[in-house]
Amino acid sequence: MDVRGLTSSLPRINSPRDVLTGYLAPILAVYLFWGYSNKFFGMSVDYISSMARDITVAGSQMNPSYVPMSTLTLVAGGLILISFLLVKNELPTIFRGLREGDFESILKCSTSLFAIACFVVSYVLLTVVLEFSPGAQVPFFFFGGAVVAGILLLQDNIPDFLAIRPSNVQYAMREPSILVTAGSMLVFVILTLNISMVPAISQDIPFFLSVITLITVFYWAWRLSHEGMKPSVQERRTAALAYLALLPFISYLLLRVLYLQHDPDPVMANRWEIKFDFMDAVNTFKINPWPMEVEPNIDSRWLFLKAAIINSARVTLLSIVLCVILGTIVGVTRLSNNKLASTMATVYVEVFRNLPLAVLLFLIATQFGLQAPLFKEETFLFGGAVFFSNQGIWFVTVASYQRLLLGLIGLALLRAALRHGDRIEPRFIVTPSTPTQHLKRPFSALGWRLETLLSDLFLIAAAVLFIDLFLPFASTHGGGGAAALGVALLVYAFMIISTVDDDGANTMEIDDSDSGIRKRFTIWVAAIAIAAGIALSKGLSWPEYVKDWNGDGVIDSPGSWHIAEGSGFEITPFFLAMMLGLTLFTASTVAEIVRGSIQSLPRGQVEAAISLSLSPFQRLRLVILPQALRSMVPLFNNQFMNVWKNSSLAVIVAYSDIFYVILVMMNNVGKLIPLFILLLITYQAGSLAISAVMNWYNTRVTSVKI
Repeated sequence: MDVRGLTSSLPRINSPRDVLTGYLAPILAVYLFWGYSNKFFGMSVDYISSMARDITVAGSQMNPSYVPMSTLTLVAGGLILISFLLVKNELPTIFRGLREGDFESILKCSTSLFAIACFVVSYVLLTVVLEFSPGAQVPFFFFGGAVVAGILLLQDNIPDFLAIRPSNVQYAMREPSILVTAGSMLVFVILTLNISMVPAISQDIPFFLSVITLITVFYWAWRLSHEGMKPSVQERRTAALAYLALLPFISYLLLRVLYLQHDPDPVMANRWEIKFDFMDAVNTFKINPWPMEVEPNIDSRWLFLKAAIINSARVTLLSIVLCVILGTIVGVTRLSNNKLASTMATVYVEVFRNLPLAVLLFLIATQFGLQAPLFKEETFLFGGAVFFSNQGIWFVTVASYQRLLLGLIGLALLRAALRHGDRIEPRFIVTPSTPTQHLKRPFSALGWRLETLLSDLFLIAAAVLFIDLFLPFASTHGGGGAAALGVALLVYAFMIISTVDDDGANTMEIDDSDSGIRKRFTIWVAAIAIAAGIALSKGLSWPEYVKDWNGDGVIDSPGSWHIAEGSGFEITPFFLAMMLGLTLFTASTVAEIVRGSIQSLPRGQVEAAISLSLSPFQRLRLVILPQALRSMVPLFNNQFMNVWKNSSLAVIVAYSDIFYVILVMMNNVGKLIPLFILLLITYQAGSLAISAVMNWYNTRVTSVKI
């Protein structure tokens, strides 16, 4: 034995730090990984042994935690298979081959096909052919198989193993990696079938699996650290190493969830039973929804959840709009040469950015309740246009929202007409050639001028239909199908507009001279005046203060005074606190995004705008913000999703949002996990929707290269 060679490979010690990094750190890592692996493998083995034990007496199952072997195989085996396929990353190739009928490319993914075949064979053997003992064979089969799968992924030579034939078996047997692959599978099969004959393993399966996992993980970590492989091989083996290192925890987590659904404790089993039939029962507590009204002891919990989602969505959307406006103003002001304005903007950012949102919401809610006048004080502002009290704020509003919608439609049609007048003939237009392209540009056969005009008009029509179809869904107990149709139409209209822009048909030349701006300003002022006249043609709805609720001519006690239903527009103190808190908090971050994006622009862009004699406002609107927007949008995406998720703090101000309603339901019915799943799905769906919209807008902003 070459002792000198062995000692020369050890880390050299030149300082105490070398002792720490060369010896103590690896020893500590081995100790910690051993404890982690042994702990989680031990609990996982206990869970799967308990669930696999079939105790049937007179046709009745006496083991409350029993799970059929078919389910165990699908869950545990499915986890191994999915992890294996994700590490190999051959599924896209397989799906593409199936879609295109290219079976040769599918056959090249022999490793993934081998894994799928092993899963199918294992499922048949466990559920039909073999009957393993729950104490040793079942846990060893699943967890031993998972460890072997990790070893095969690290060896990364399944195609070579499958290519062994009688003619090349001697050559294959001289390859150490082939021997490890074949040997690990052979030993696994032999031990699974005869594990009771090896007490050292059967009596302490977690110990044996932890030893194998520890040796494999640290050996391959050492090999991968030398980076002597191709980048693609290095990447696959790194992913395989991560799978094997995380295997004990992932197995425990999955089996823990499965076990809790069959927990012997009835209280715990009730909490973890993933069924949603309890949501069909009537709800027993009251919330403050708008525009959809729900009644306790009458409406189901599903309707209360729907009302809570609408509450969260409306406060989120309004806060997003307001925080962008306020944040943009503050961000631009921070760059102002006016020291007073820039200092005030800086103070705002530093105060609200460093203040926890929960504290801010609490301060707003408490101060509003303390400082706002009592309801009986009859505090009207602006000649009765606003009624202000600690129970809410009522604003004067239009008497007919249909007329308001007509006015908005008129403004949208004017915008379409102005865009149509500004269009010029494109230099090049992509001609649709496939059915999919024709679907995205249904008006292409009419020529570029009519196509662009009809695309704008179709968007307006889709928006009107969306409002008409979505409002019943938001204000009544039904309308889900119609709302989905409205959303689909709106998305399709935006897709048409985007495709027309991308294909070069929507080319415009806008007159930004002083005379052109004055002309457009005059047109818009006149149009807004006409639209306002249409919206106000049926008058206004003023807040009506009622002291005689039964109409008998006698003033009732102040406790029964109220604003007449249908008069004015109400903003509750809970909604106001949430809106102000989310807006002020998020606007401080938005301001920094705006400031940083503007400062990142080359100075030459501003100087070029100055050389064109553009006013400061024109420079900001035409040059600075359009270019800065490219770097703002991805950051805005994160902030908008934060607004949606931060709305869960509404419980602080007693606003009936999703988290508040589900939290009360949890306390009432005890169905923790099903309600938590609903909560998770709701917030995830909202975040994905925001991300999808912002990603689409980001593609629009970055479609033009600069």
